[in-house]
Amino acid sequence: MNAYDVIVAGAGPAGSMSARLLAERGARVLLLDKQRFPRDKPCGGGVTVRAAVLQDIDLSPVIERTVHGVRFTLRLGEAFERHFEEPLSFMTQRSRLDALLAERAAEAGAEFHDGVALREIDPAFNGTSSFSRTVHTDSDTYTARVLIGADGANGLVGRTLALRTECEEAVALEGNVPYTPDMPADWHDVVGLDLGGMAGGYGWVFPKGDHLNVGVGCWKYAAFTLRPKLFELSRRYGFPESSIENLRGHHLPVRVPGSPIARGGVAVVGDAAGLVDPLSGEGIHMAFASGRLAAEEALRVLSGEAADMSGYEAAVDRELQTELTVSRRLQEMLTFAPPPYLAIMRRSDKFWRLFCHLIRGELTYLDLMRMIGPLRLAMEFLADVAERRRLGRVQSGLRLMAAAGR
Repeated sequence: MNAYDVIVAGAGPAGSMSARLLAERGARVLLLDKQRFPRDKPCGGGVTVRAAVLQDIDLSPVIERTVHGVRFTLRLGEAFERHFEEPLSFMTQRSRLDALLAERAAEAGAEFHDGVALREIDPAFNGTSSFSRTVHTDSDTYTARVLIGADGANGLVGRTLALRTECEEAVALEGNVPYTPDMPADWHDVVGLDLGGMAGGYGWVFPKGDHLNVGVGCWKYAAFTLRPKLFELSRRYGFPESSIENLRGHHLPVRVPGSPIARGGVAVVGDAAGLVDPLSGEGIHMAFASGRLAAEEALRVLSGEAADMSGYEAAVDRELQTELTVSRRLQEMLTFAPPPYLAIMRRSDKFWRLFCHLIRGELTYLDLMRMIGPLRLAMEFLADVAERRRLGRVQSGLRLMAAAGR
């Protein structure tokens, strides 16, 4: 039997962050992932500046493009561009990013086993005992005092240990368009964002080293619109449907505040905890942030300062969930009526720079709320109206599905 202080299940951005930080502090860490690395994963692959600053390692080896501008459209109409003097986001591919992060965790001292999936987890992880508990794979058994689940939205850790984080579900569909000699070079340092055409989401074009990543995202009740919307988006920008490769869909879990993400000696992080930014649909920033918080609490458990991982959930609620809750309200409001916001974005340098400072992490969503002062009341009103409309559409969709099933 192999003994460790902490087992981390899943070597994505959240899991590798936790594993590396723990190993750097001297903990015996086992990092597992069910896939062989390098492995690809559905994701736009954008690392915003605010996400990158949470890492204390150099990401430049896997950065393929640096984004300084955005090409906006409203329902695939006329486009306009805004540019910023500083980087807004770094474009990478998850196969390369995740491999780098796992490699750095291993260099720090974590033992990394790829191609190894958890099959069984000791329910005693839910308790507060200081003794080690076991996990089983197909080929071995391991023990640890702390288990960190970074195994995605439908991961085994959360399902087995009753951490069924309640989430609102969004979905996305994406594919890649290879660069061709006749493709305009002006995509190299801008991303494309199309607003107003998706229920609660948007369409995107992200430049990579040898291709463009094109995708659309929306609330789950409108998932049937994803494929036609993606093809509309690609045609709008001159990319034939036949040029889209590696088409795939994925879930974007949005945590409902107060949902459990820690119990006893176990915690879930990143997508496994539903920590996705509702406004942007971006999860890498919260993966890094939650991975760091989980590592800090695990160190407290190992040192005897904490009896269990509940302090991690409290830290997430205090430091991350407040931001996500504001983002959720902004998302309701902006997707309810995008035309005025795009008009302001086009004409107001101040509003554009505010947007850039949010992406770069120089302002938070809470800072934004403080800045708008009394206008916050109007924002809350519009967000409430938008939420009621969305819930009404969800209920209508459920009734239609039920009728169709009779």
